[in-house]
Formats: sequence, C-alpha cells, structure tokens
Amino acid sequence: MKPKIALIIPCYNSMKFLPQCIESTLSQDYENYEVYAYDNESTDDTVLYLESQVQLYDKLKMVSVKNVYSNSYREAFEHAFENVDTDYLTFIASDDYVSNDYVSKCMKIFAHAPTKIKCLQSELIGTSTQGFTGKQSHVYRNLEEFKNQCMIKSPVNTPTVIYHKEIYPFLKMEAHEKKELDCSGAEDYDMFCSLADNNIFIYPVPQHLGYFYRWHEDQCTWKVRQQKKSIDYDKIIQEYWKYKWGL
Repeated sequence: MKPKIALIIPCYNSMKFLPQCIESTLSQDYENYEVYAYDNESTDDTVLYLESQVQLYDKLKMVSVKNVYSNSYREAFEHAFENVDTDYLTFIASDDYVSNDYVSKCMKIFAHAPTKIKCLQSELIGTSTQGFTGKQSHVYRNLEEFKNQCMIKSPVNTPTVIYHKEIYPFLKMEAHEKKELDCSGAEDYDMFCSLADNNIFIYPVPQHLGYFYRWHEDQCTWKVRQQKKSIDYDKIIQEYWKYKWGL
C-alpha cells in the first residue's frame, strides 16, 4: 500500500472560503489519505458546516482545539503531530485550495528517494478576486545556501511543506529563547531555521504541483504584516540564527 498522508486544515471563522478548500482536499486522486479539519473556537458557522460534512465523507474528521495563539496555526500543528498517525503530514490553509492531483504529485517525488527526502516544499500560485497573481518558489542547492537565504527572508512556502513522520520530533513552534515570537505568526520561519540546524533539508521543488494560495484582506498574512510595523519578527529570527550559525 502507498504511504498514508494526512491533510490538516486549521480553521477559524473560515466559512467564506472553507467549502472550496474542503472540496478540493476531498477530491484527491491519491487513495491513502485523510483530511483533518481543526476548528480553533470559531464563532461563525464553521463548526456547523464541518459537522455536516463529516457525516458525508469518511475521509474527513473534525478536531476542536483551544484558540491560544493569535495569527497562528500552532494549536492544530502541535495537536496533529502528537495525535495523527500517518506516514506524512501537511497543512493546508482554510482559505486556499489544491488541484485534485496535488497529493499524488507530491507523493511521487517522495517515492523517487524515500530514504533521502523527508521534507519538501513546492511552488505555489497566488490567487485573488482579480485572478491569478503570480507564482512563488524557492531554489537552493544545500543547507548552506538555505541558511544564507534565511538571513534575508524565509525561503519556504509554508503551506506547501510536507513532513515525513521521522522528523516529527524536530518540529517545534516554540521559539528559541525569543518569547516575543509566540503568537507572532512567524514561528514557522524560526522552526524552518531549527530544522536546518538539525541538518534536515527541506527539498525544494521549483514547479507548481497544485497548491493555490489565496490573497485577501482578512487573512493572517496581512495581520502579521501589520504587527511587523511595530515589531520586526523577521529581524529577531535572523539575528538569533546569524549568531548561532556564525554567519
């Protein structure tokens, strides 16, 4: 049997775009997968919608977690890695969507070198009410190049990252001696640096495998950018790892 993968969808007041996200994940042509929708104490109709969909689809499961960290999916992240028993795991934003062959394309790449590739990211295509907004991908050949790029910005398309269970112990969103990063929405940037520090390579796939990233004014990305006007989280992360890596 092919390896099993879990698609995790963190949700908080997500009804505007959630149906398209759920439909896209449940339409995958890959057989061995499950979808987990994590509700983060939503106050809209998200829970009612998810409860109705769980009754219709065996592959879909709903999990409720406390809303502790603002602008972050850390609650779902931590719970999933501790409780979901699959070979691979990935997080899909509730306002995004994927093509029906997205998972199968990603899993084919892992199959080429299963003992070598334990984590990968791929190109994403941005979308908005005006249509497609362009592609975004990252290219680096080794950990040294990855670390150098981390000194400029996060060289990772976070929602496209897929993790193998062997690296789960290294996946922590607790900031390294930088408590100001908690609830910042930038914890994943710090975590990717930590993976590199543990010699875990996020294999970059410089082509679009099927992830569509939606830009809109209510998304967490915009809120984090507003926070950065008062606190430069990227700089905090970069200075910490620059010192630790001696760059």
